[in-house]
Amino acid sequence: MSKSIITVEFEILGNSSLHAAFSSDQSLLDYDIIVFRPNISTYISWSEQCQGKPSLKESKAFRLREQAVRWRQELRNAFDHGKTIFIFMSELQEVFLDTGQREYSGTGRNRHETYIVEPYNNYQAIPLSFEEIVSARGKEIRPAKDLKLLTSYWAEFKESSQYELYFMSKAVVPILVTKTGGKTVAGVVQGKPGSGKGTIVLLPPLSYPIAEFTETRDDKRYWNKQGIAFGQRLVSALIEIDKAAAAERHQTPAPDWIKDADYRLPREAELESEISLLTKQIESLHTGRTELLGQLDKEAGLRRLLYETGPMLEDAILEALSILGLKAERYKDTESEFDVLFTWGEKRFLGEAEGKDNKAISVDKISQLERNLNEDYSKESVQSYAKGMLFGNAFRLQKLSERGEFFTEKCVTSAQRLKAALIRTPDLFVVTRYVKASGDHDFARKCVEAIIETEGTIVSFPSIPAIEEKSQTQAKAVPATQTSLDVNEQPKQTLNSAAPTGLG
Repeated sequence: MSKSIITVEFEILGNSSLHAAFSSDQSLLDYDIIVFRPNISTYISWSEQCQGKPSLKESKAFRLREQAVRWRQELRNAFDHGKTIFIFMSELQEVFLDTGQREYSGTGRNRHETYIVEPYNNYQAIPLSFEEIVSARGKEIRPAKDLKLLTSYWAEFKESSQYELYFMSKAVVPILVTKTGGKTVAGVVQGKPGSGKGTIVLLPPLSYPIAEFTETRDDKRYWNKQGIAFGQRLVSALIEIDKAAAAERHQTPAPDWIKDADYRLPREAELESEISLLTKQIESLHTGRTELLGQLDKEAGLRRLLYETGPMLEDAILEALSILGLKAERYKDTESEFDVLFTWGEKRFLGEAEGKDNKAISVDKISQLERNLNEDYSKESVQSYAKGMLFGNAFRLQKLSERGEFFTEKCVTSAQRLKAALIRTPDLFVVTRYVKASGDHDFARKCVEAIIETEGTIVSFPSIPAIEEKSQTQAKAVPATQTSLDVNEQPKQTLNSAAPTGLG
């Protein structure tokens, strides 16, 4: 029976059954052999730095942290289900992650905001704890003692292996070490025989001559026969290690009758009770996490003003108007359906919303708004024309800095005739985000007045009060990982403190 292999952030030349990126949600349980490289390069940006390391802001920091937790759990699940996992120990990638917490000092224009950050590295994506990870490159590697599972692999790939770091972990049995100093660069973690658990093999990265292993056809590069042969040898070596690991952990499973009370040991019941308690705690934490994720999704709903269309954009508009203090709602009866409706004093306001992927809001939408205004006025309960509003999210899939005019010339001309207010939803996002964060009701009232007073043009919202100076200062990193950093202080790094020993 052939073995199925999945690789994450690693390519086996011409032989990967499936190659997944770090950002993928691919399950590992469908595969017999897993090859994993903890590479977080796609999340790293050097536009923001702290003490010479990349610094990730809230959203990107959250995504990286969540994805690392997911891979850690996926790898742990694969190990628990008897899979063989190969981890290529590529370079240590260290970053600072914004925790979302802030500290403030001073008042008025001297008010100062300090971001609270925490150190993070790519090896927090694997289910092992490390007492030490040190960036260091070299090729001089020797066996620690017996090569065990790696005997054939090392004979084949010794010349192609070079380390990019060395490490220390109580859970790992060292197999390969640096020539001088005996620092671990490769090792093995194995479940006890009969436990059903798998094997984790940590290996130094492979290096091969890309130019010699590729060829160009039709202006595209392909692996040549030599490169594909290298990949096939690697696949064979990984499969042989998997077979050897499976043989070592093979043991006769316990028959059902052995579970009878007559054969139980004193501590079993106590341990089962402790496990049940922990299981309940895990379930409770999972429920709490699910609730928080729901709250997070709701909290981020205002951002839909920047990129959404249809009902999702309408929801965001209603939320934004609510933040400004308006009781806005959709209107629907047996005859009519309007996107936005609210009352200010004795005046009624009726709006339409439109999002366009890669173009401006056209006259068609304001024509629909005019029909809705007439339809609304025709109702017996309505005594005067409502004021029209057109909420536009033009070029919604492009960055804000790259967008063109939000409304076509005909759309603007029709708005002038109707004395309707044209509202760019990204502008609405900016002011409502400020109001939500500051609770500035006076500013919110000015924003509403700007909408009400605008006739036939794009609403010009008031300028946000002077934003106090913000700096990403950072304080000393301490073993608790969460820190307040100051630019003049130099933190000591603590690496991967997710678990005290063994698998995390």
